[in-house]
Amino acid sequence: MTHRFGDFEFQQYSGELRRRGLRVRLTPQARTLLRLLLSMPIRAHSREEIHEELWPGRAFMNLDHALNKVIHSVREALGDTGPNSRFIETLPRFGYRFFPEWLQSNFENGVPFDGDSGYPIAVLPMNVSKSSPELSFAGERITSALTDALSGVDGLRVRAERTVRHHLTKFTDPQKTGESMGVHAVLSGELALHDRELLVRMELIDVYDGAQLSAAETQMPFPIERHIEKRIVDDVLGRLKPRLMTLAARKSVANAD
Repeated sequence: MTHRFGDFEFQQYSGELRRRGLRVRLTPQARTLLRLLLSMPIRAHSREEIHEELWPGRAFMNLDHALNKVIHSVREALGDTGPNSRFIETLPRFGYRFFPEWLQSNFENGVPFDGDSGYPIAVLPMNVSKSSPELSFAGERITSALTDALSGVDGLRVRAERTVRHHLTKFTDPQKTGESMGVHAVLSGELALHDRELLVRMELIDVYDGAQLSAAETQMPFPIERHIEKRIVDDVLGRLKPRLMTLAARKSVANAD
């Protein structure tokens, strides 16, 4: 498989990077990282996931420092070291993803990549009821994990996190935010602490009239464990997915008509 972006071509199998036909040198770690990011563009990759891909079982290393060096190496190879990244997006306190500028532009302008197929939805950032760095961080990870999980559901078209953040600067109301992005529904959630339990509540809201289409709740012990967002997302989506699939099916039938 050959990935083409900007002036570059990257051979997924061989790990060879070329710019306008000329080979660009990459370190082995930079090659592995670029292969990982390009294998699933737009998807957010956590620092822990990248650590395990680059240095499996090497927990004794200063992994964050080593990863920063590899990220810098890849960005230098791509000429992507300025303040406005064209290819690799940094997700603060989480990780990285490959998000080329032409794709960013399409997402921000609401241009679909597959015609009018798919039920369009957006995952809004989690609301945190209590000011807490740990809760805020958990909310960000849950939002990213939900976006990634929904992106893999057939029949759905999920707005990218960058697009959602861009539109949230204009509106605070979930319904208005959804309207501005051209989606049919938004997934809005809240994190709250009660008696050392983390309560998670999600609502699927119809953008047309603000009605609640579905809802799900789950709770976990607090302080939260590492990677707890996967358990939360699995639980929440297990409850919401039947309704989502119904909406996607109706969209598909409407398109066929």
